[in-house]
Amino acid sequence: MTYQRAAFLASLTLLLPALARAASPEEIEKGRAALDAARLAYQKSGAFRETLELTIVRPSGKTRTHTYDYGVGPKDEAFLVLLNEGKEMTRFVAREGKMAGTASYVEDRYAEVPYRGDLAAALGAIGADQTGLTAPAAVVASQGGDLQAFLHALRQGILGPLEIVGFHEDGSLVEVELKAEEGTLTVGLDPATHRLRQDRLILGEGTQQVKATGRYTFTSGDPGAALAFPDLTGRTAMATLQELERGGGYPLGQPAPPATLRTMDGGTVRLADLRGSVVVLDFWATWCVACWGSLKHTAELAAWASGSGLPVRVFALNTLEKTSDPEEQRRLAAELLRAKGLDLPVLLDSGRETYLAFHDPGLPSLVIIGKDGRLARYHSGFLEDMAATVKGEVAELLE
Repeated sequence: MTYQRAAFLASLTLLLPALARAASPEEIEKGRAALDAARLAYQKSGAFRETLELTIVRPSGKTRTHTYDYGVGPKDEAFLVLLNEGKEMTRFVAREGKMAGTASYVEDRYAEVPYRGDLAAALGAIGADQTGLTAPAAVVASQGGDLQAFLHALRQGILGPLEIVGFHEDGSLVEVELKAEEGTLTVGLDPATHRLRQDRLILGEGTQQVKATGRYTFTSGDPGAALAFPDLTGRTAMATLQELERGGGYPLGQPAPPATLRTMDGGTVRLADLRGSVVVLDFWATWCVACWGSLKHTAELAAWASGSGLPVRVFALNTLEKTSDPEEQRRLAAELLRAKGLDLPVLLDSGRETYLAFHDPGLPSLVIIGKDGRLARYHSGFLEDMAATVKGEVAELLE
């Protein structure tokens, strides 16, 4: 979803470097016990409100702040608000049998699904997983989630399964270190209340690292006005966030913008020359962790297209890198693909012109151009079943 873009997805999935030593069984058990104590503390907290403020440092050195404001009411109500540099981007309120989601840039629509006292399930039903959005761990715990569900929530929709790899306490802070395929996440817990206090995070390696620090603020009691539905007067309900976004304005049906892009070997591809074929473009950047998962699916699609004999072309379109130097961009892209063991056709958008010409689709995102050269399909965020979905859409466009 537009409001989720790479900044939010990256901010939810930043990781610490691998630990220098393996944790002992005793440390692992202490870490598990500390996380379970945190889960139980939230479960027993009753109504509350909590905020997580993340300060994010990009590879370019630029700093941004994202805030997550969430909580539960006395009657199993729940809310989640995402803010970028203090500006509200999205709001979800769940109560009275339904959950409504609004986006700041869409004035005439909202997304709605049934709500049965489980914010995580409602967000899943509304398609939030595709945008990298999940219920906060505190809310999951307060609504009866077990330790596995609590750990799943700490993954924030992007990380793979977490493994406890370290534990440390000094009297003022308890730290549990968790490892996923992408790296590790360290969670700081208050030794007195057992609740979340801070995160220390890094994503990526070398020059592509994104760093962040997170601070939690917990307030006991009824969140009050935060649990009120936003004004939905005159808005049309959509079943998913993706439908909300498509209704919100990606210009499907318009001619695809002309673009000439470099390939990794120094050649060029003109999109206009591909008329008569269905063209799939996966917009990505090396620093975007959600893009890594998307690229795996794109590689599968590219291999399928190459061997199918069908008029289908699939490209991973690298853009929004920290450098505008074409050779440095090529190096960064090659380094990431090599590290991930990926082999697929890549196009380089060095000046961001193509990204902007395609109506700022976000990262990761997928745009499909029909044989007639018009924008035919659009997917925002990471789509778990992307390969199967896109193959079906391509088949429709080839009919």
